[in-house]
Amino acid sequence: MTLGALAPGSVSAIPEGGPDVVGMWTKPFEENGAGTPRCQKANDGTDFFVCKPAAVQAAVLNDGRVLYYNGLESQENARNGSVPSLAPSSRNSQARVLDLRSGTPRWVAPTPPRSTHTNPNVKPGHTSYEDPLGATGVPGRPGDGFVGSTWGSLGGPSHDPTSSPDDPAPNDGDMFCSDLTALPNGKILIAGGSDWYNEPSVLDRNQGDPADVGLAEVEGLRSASLFDPAADTFTPAAPMKYGRWYPMLVIGPDGNPTVFGGVTRLLHNTQLGNVRRTETYRADTNSWEENYVGPASENELPLVSRMILTPNGQFFYPAVGQMWGPFGQAVNEATMALFQFFNPKTKEWSVSGVAPLGARSGAFVLPLTMTPPYETMTLATWGGTLGPPPGSWLPANPFTTLTTIDANGNVSNRNGADLNHARWYSSGVLLPDGKVLAVGGGDKDDVIDPGTTIAVNTPELYDPTTNKWTEVAPHTRDRAYHNSALLLPDMRVLLGGNAPLAAHYGGPNQDQGRPFANNDNDPSFEIWSPPYLFRGPRPTVTRVQKGVNYGETFTITTPDAGLIESVLLMRTPSPEHVADSDQRALKLEYTRSGDTTLTATAPPSGNVAPPGTYYLVVNKRSLQGPIPSVARMVDVGRTDRSEAPRPFPDDAPAPSGGSATADEDTSQAAAVRQRARDATTGPSTHRFLAAHAAPAGGTSPVPPGTLLRRWPFVPR
Repeated sequence: MTLGALAPGSVSAIPEGGPDVVGMWTKPFEENGAGTPRCQKANDGTDFFVCKPAAVQAAVLNDGRVLYYNGLESQENARNGSVPSLAPSSRNSQARVLDLRSGTPRWVAPTPPRSTHTNPNVKPGHTSYEDPLGATGVPGRPGDGFVGSTWGSLGGPSHDPTSSPDDPAPNDGDMFCSDLTALPNGKILIAGGSDWYNEPSVLDRNQGDPADVGLAEVEGLRSASLFDPAADTFTPAAPMKYGRWYPMLVIGPDGNPTVFGGVTRLLHNTQLGNVRRTETYRADTNSWEENYVGPASENELPLVSRMILTPNGQFFYPAVGQMWGPFGQAVNEATMALFQFFNPKTKEWSVSGVAPLGARSGAFVLPLTMTPPYETMTLATWGGTLGPPPGSWLPANPFTTLTTIDANGNVSNRNGADLNHARWYSSGVLLPDGKVLAVGGGDKDDVIDPGTTIAVNTPELYDPTTNKWTEVAPHTRDRAYHNSALLLPDMRVLLGGNAPLAAHYGGPNQDQGRPFANNDNDPSFEIWSPPYLFRGPRPTVTRVQKGVNYGETFTITTPDAGLIESVLLMRTPSPEHVADSDQRALKLEYTRSGDTTLTATAPPSGNVAPPGTYYLVVNKRSLQGPIPSVARMVDVGRTDRSEAPRPFPDDAPAPSGGSATADEDTSQAAAVRQRARDATTGPSTHRFLAAHAAPAGGTSPVPPGTLLRRWPFVPR
């Protein structure tokens, strides 16, 4: 039996086997279904279109719903290529909350729907070149980058590293390229992001000019926002000291997140590197603490530097990040190939050795399931490309490495099995049976030359016990650049996103035709039911307490106590498309008391289980392997003996009832084929317009021919 649909031209195979072997995907579905146009005319008096957001970044909330937000918002409105028009056409990203708990997808727009992010550097009436030093980005301040820190060590006066213009466009507080994590109180902290503007700006459609003329700039934001799932609202958090585009947030042993890296200015970066100092957020005082005690507190990290809290209570850098930024300006980028620790107590960095494959770009890093006494953690790292900035257009690699860190900070490495499909920018999901899912991505670094990647649509499962990757059922849609995947409370995998850059940095999102990946933003989702959901009836947890403190023993009530083979705590995920510092799973020690009761012991400390919300899952034995329960949401780090919530019913099937707009081939080759058909059969409705047709009883938001004229290869 063959399962799953396959996009033509993708790097994929269709593995044989039933759902108990390869799993099963739902059909794609999107907000308001295929009957509602993906893009509609904005109601702000401009000629811009507003489109449904793609799930570029996401987080599971403590009530089981999913917060997600867009990336490259409004790129569809760019004209005349990315360099002059991407920045002024961009808008602050839209956010949504996806609720799958009823079995039917439902969406809510938060208040406000584009968050409370702003750029605190913007001064009313200010233009960039009123501050020449800020406009050039140097000397800056110690911590901004290599130049600022060197200048400061020489005793030079500090200066603003940016000079943000007071432009009228609502794109000063974009969450795109921020990072997010769940705080112990259940709120989601979002830090960093993008302020878009042209520098210099000659013409700007936002100011009534007929075109956009200038050079794009992306400034890293100091902004931070808090999302409250109890009210579906964003509120401002205190801003950081340093602007950060593509930083990394990691929860510490005490529940306070630390932010690493990022860049103050991406495209006109004159700091010769990225932000060099870390900051820690204190939720109780809504403040950021700069972690600096001397030169050892500074470090050069790549963008989205993968950082993991390890059993020694320190943050580990596994020599992985996005190596295409800042395009080779980092003067000490050789350090990006080193394994390093950041000690939150001493606030200093230390080097533990050279990574076996050097610096890796676009790889995914994920800790395997930990077992008592939790003295070691093994990180699986797979795929990506090799080399420090500016990275490489070379094909993605299939390599897997396994890096083990112990409670004393010792680091060892061994090779894992190669992937069946080399992939760059894939997502990774740790599953309750201990296996790891690699899903999505492309065959090469798509940032070097956008539009040239070939999507990898066949996911793979890694089994640590056999050291083997196995293909599973392919997903339908291309999920290449800016995809996200996460484990839901019902132990299914939610996959979404695909927000590519304009092909060759040209016009908006135009496809290159097969075999290359679809180059249009995709707001749809697909859900994968893993093989363990087809092995028989699932166990149930009838009761467990809502909060457990470190080392506490607690009771789990289940009618399947005699069949349970393991009890797990799994931290709720919060993927920032290519990275997720929150994912971790811990097997618990437990004993049985009769037919319906288990007594488990919570992890010993925040070093191995940082405070926050976790899935509590029990696995039942079967001849084919473990079968997981639906999760209860348990807070680790505090005692609360009220009943833990269960967001999904115990017997919940895969969500259904949605639909998605069909993918369209908007390549030049497709246009040529359409013209040939028109020449022989007469005019026909273009498929792109069909995808944007008005819902029944409505009116089309797009005048006939409008979208066609946006593509340069279609006759005007």
